[in-house]
Amino acid sequence: MSEFARSAEGRASSRLDWVDTARGFCIILVVLMHVVGGLQIALERESWIGPFIDWAKQFRMPGFFLLSGLFASRLIGKNWPEFLDRRIVPLVYLYLLWLAIHSLLKFRSWGEGDAAALFGSYALGLIQPFGLLWFIYLLAVFFVVTKAMRGYPLVTWLVAAAIATVPVTTGWLLVDAFAAYFVFFLSGALFTPAIFRFADWVREHRTAALKLWLVWAAASALLAGLFGYQTLHETFAADLVLGHAGALGVIAFSALFAGHLGWIAYCGRNSLPIYLAFFIPMAATRIALIRTDLEFDVGTASLLLTLLCVALPLVLHRLVGGTMLRFLFERPRWFRLSFAGRRSVEAGAHGSAATTEGRSALPLKSPAEQ
Repeated sequence: MSEFARSAEGRASSRLDWVDTARGFCIILVVLMHVVGGLQIALERESWIGPFIDWAKQFRMPGFFLLSGLFASRLIGKNWPEFLDRRIVPLVYLYLLWLAIHSLLKFRSWGEGDAAALFGSYALGLIQPFGLLWFIYLLAVFFVVTKAMRGYPLVTWLVAAAIATVPVTTGWLLVDAFAAYFVFFLSGALFTPAIFRFADWVREHRTAALKLWLVWAAASALLAGLFGYQTLHETFAADLVLGHAGALGVIAFSALFAGHLGWIAYCGRNSLPIYLAFFIPMAATRIALIRTDLEFDVGTASLLLTLLCVALPLVLHRLVGGTMLRFLFERPRWFRLSFAGRRSVEAGAHGSAATTEGRSALPLKSPAEQ
């Protein structure tokens, strides 16, 4: 590779550093929220980190879904069979596999009643997104709907935005989460050039961007403190406005500090194993802490457990890579649509392009998606 080509590649990679950093922040916030919530419920105690969790609810999932949509057009533009094989089938595989793992770990004994409950829980998870795995389920739905409506992008976005102006509470997670978050995925997919221009502006005007970020952080924190997340959630159009503002806040912060927070960017590049597996150390450490009967600060314990719950899945991912257990995070070859084999030569010829696309298309990266 020529020196010019290496330089160009380095600049392109640098431009995308903020994407990985933003994904890393979002996945860490997801883990932190579940760790804090689980401990507070189990111990029946509030913690000093609770207000931060409420503040982050404004932008945690909106930012995650907006980042997921950033590179969606690269796959949505392909024909249906290839689109399904490269984007939807990997998500379906991971959901079905980890739904089975979650279900198995929920049941400790194998009596007749537990076996029936196990299969019932798994069957319900096929139509009602299961617990911590709902993000993968919704992501597949978002991709399919976006492709199906690709001929009417602006109309689709306006309808999604209108639905998101009021909280939808049917009790059916698929419906409620779709109504709340689809608009953010569409925003990432439809306004990608504008979002990248915003990130470039932040990198080029750091002082002004930092002041703007501080104003947003202070204003959003003040709103959360004065009214509380639930009140804001029930306010007309608040989720829509604050979610987009918060997603841009995450992007601005990430663009400002990309390259200086390598471990967060690493989490972003490997957020798939974190998202899928963090519940295992989270549940185990929570049970261990409760059984010790020791007095400890819930907020401090939550931060330490979050670091552990982020690190252990990354270690597991490293250990199983290249082994028979890599199927935990990587779609096996047999779980492909039949036509995919005929494209193997073409995929090999465009390996570098596919790698770049796989790296960027989702915050949940899998080698099988490349």
